[in-house]
Amino acid sequence: MHKRGAGRELARSAWDFFREFRAHAGGDGLKAAILIMLGAGLEGVGLVLLVPLLDLVVGGDRGGWAAALAGRLPWRSTGDDPLARLLPLLACFALLVGLRAVVLWHRDVLLATLRIGFVEAQRTRLVARLVAAPWTRLSTLPHARVNHLLSSDIILTGACAHFMLQGATSLFLLLVQWGLACLFSTPLAAVTGVLLAVATLALLPQLARSRRLGREVADANLHLATSGAQFLGGLKLALSQNMQQRFADEFNGTLGRLMGRQVALTREQTKAQLAFSTLASLAGAAAIVVGVWALDVPPAVLIVFVLVLARMSAPAAQLQQGAQQFANFLPSYEKIRALEAELAGGVAPVAAEMADGGAFAGPQPIRFHQVSYRHPGGDRGVSGLDLTLEAGSFVGVTGASGAGKTTFADLLVGLTAPDTGTITVGDRALAGAARRQWAAAIAYAPQDTFLFHDSIRANLAWANPSASEAEMRAALGLVGAGALVDRLEQGLDTVVGAQGGLLSGGERQRLALARALMREPPLLVLDESTGAIDIAGERALLAGLATLPWRPTIVLIAHRRESLMLCDRVLEFAEGRVIADRRMGMPDAQASAHRAR
Repeated sequence: MHKRGAGRELARSAWDFFREFRAHAGGDGLKAAILIMLGAGLEGVGLVLLVPLLDLVVGGDRGGWAAALAGRLPWRSTGDDPLARLLPLLACFALLVGLRAVVLWHRDVLLATLRIGFVEAQRTRLVARLVAAPWTRLSTLPHARVNHLLSSDIILTGACAHFMLQGATSLFLLLVQWGLACLFSTPLAAVTGVLLAVATLALLPQLARSRRLGREVADANLHLATSGAQFLGGLKLALSQNMQQRFADEFNGTLGRLMGRQVALTREQTKAQLAFSTLASLAGAAAIVVGVWALDVPPAVLIVFVLVLARMSAPAAQLQQGAQQFANFLPSYEKIRALEAELAGGVAPVAAEMADGGAFAGPQPIRFHQVSYRHPGGDRGVSGLDLTLEAGSFVGVTGASGAGKTTFADLLVGLTAPDTGTITVGDRALAGAARRQWAAAIAYAPQDTFLFHDSIRANLAWANPSASEAEMRAALGLVGAGALVDRLEQGLDTVVGAQGGLLSGGERQRLALARALMREPPLLVLDESTGAIDIAGERALLAGLATLPWRPTIVLIAHRRESLMLCDRVLEFAEGRVIADRRMGMPDAQASAHRAR
C-alpha cells in the first residue's frame, strides 16, 4: 500500500511538472514536438534506405527494395549496373543525413531555450512571491532554505526539465524505430516489444525509490548548506572551548550521511541500468534466434533489423536513466511549490497605489497610540507603545537584545502592522495603501548591510534610478564616502563585490547610508548601521545627518553610548516597553515631566 501511495504521489507530481512546463512552452512547445517527431522520422527513413543499399551490396533480390526505391528517385538509373543503381541511393542517403542534422540543430537549440526559459520563469515567480509576501511571514523563513531554493533547487528543477525533454525525444525516436522494426518483421518486433515492456514495468518501482532518495539528498544538502554558512562562527566557538574535534565530528557526520544517501542513489540507478540493459540484450538475442531459425528472414532485412535494435538501445537506455534522474530531482521542484503554497495565503500587493491624501511630503509627526505587536509563535514584540516622534527630531533607541527595538523599527517603517492600536503620520493612519506609500517614501539602513555585486553607481541608483551623478556624489559626501570613491580607479563604476566584499565594513555602511539618502526621505531609520565605523568617524557622520537640508526625522538604534550623544531624545526599551524617555540636555525631572505630557 505504501509503495502504491508513493507511486501515485510521483505520478501526480510529475504530471503537475509536465502541465506547468507545457503552459510555459506554449506555441514553442508545439514547434519542439514537431521537430522531435521530424528528427525521429528522418532517422527512420535513413534506416529504411539502408535496406536497399545493403541489398545491392550483398547481391540480394534485384526486384525488391532496391528496384522499388531506385525507380522512384528523380535521377533514377534504368540500367542493370549495380553502381549506377547504388549512387542515387547514396546521394539520397547523404541528403537525408544533412537534412536531419539541420533539424536536430534547430530542435536542440529550441529545447535548450525552453529549458532555460522555464528555469528563469520559476526563479522569477519565486522571487515575486517572496517580494510580495508580508514581512511577518518572511521573517520566519530560514535564510538557508530560501538561498537553497533560489540556487540549488532551481538548478535541479532545470535538470528535471532537461531529462523530461530528453525523455520525450528518446520516446519518439524509440517509437519510430520500433515501427520500422514492425515494417521489417512484425513477429520479431512483437517479441522485442513484449520483452521491453516487461522490463519497463519491472523497473517502475525504482522511480519511486529514486524520488524518495532524491528528497533525502535534498534535505541533507539543505542541512549542509545551513551548517556551511555558520561554519566559521561555530568553529570559533569550538576553538575557544577546546571542542573542535566534537565540532568536526558533527560536521563530518552530516557529510557522511549525505554521501551515504548519494551512494544509495547511485546503487539504485546502476542496478536499474544493469537490469534494463540485460533484458534489452536478451530481447535482441531472442529476436535474432527467432528470425534465423523460425521465420527465415532475408539477410539484408535481418541485418537492418539488428541495426534497428542496436539503435533502439541508446534511446531506451536514455529513457530509463532520464526517468530515474527526473524522479530523483523532482523533490526540488516540489520544495519550490511548497514554499509558494506557504506564501500564497499571505501575499500582499506590491504596488503602492495612491491613497487618500496623496504621497507623504516632508517630515511629519509620527504617533504610536497604544500599539502592541507579538511575533507569530512567540511572546516577543512590543506592548502598549504610546509616544510621538516630532517632525525633524533625532531620536535614539537603545536597550538590551530582545527588548523590542527592531520590532519598533519594523512597525515604524511599515514592515509589520500592529496587532492592536494605531500608528499615524501627520493625520493619516498607516494602514492599507497609506502604509505602502509610507514605505515607498522612507529610508531604512539595517545592521546587516546589503550591497549588490555591482558598481557603486548601480547600488546608489537602486534607491533612486533617476539620480544624476552630481546627486550621487553629494550623497556620498554627506556620509564621508566621497574621498573613498575619488581614490578608486573606476570611481562610481567600481564593482564592490558580492555583499560589498571588496570594501571594509565601515565603507560598506557608508555606501548603504548614502543610498538611503538618495531618496531624501522624511524618515531615516538607522538600525545599528554605523557600528563598523570608528567613534570619531561615526560622530562626524551623525553630525552631518543632523544638519541635512530637508531635516528628516532620524531614528538611530544603537548600543554604544557615544552613538547616542547627538540625539535630541533617547528611548530605552525593555521587555517590549519604553522604560525611559530622556530628552538630551534636559534634567531628568524635566525629561520625565515632558514624557508625562
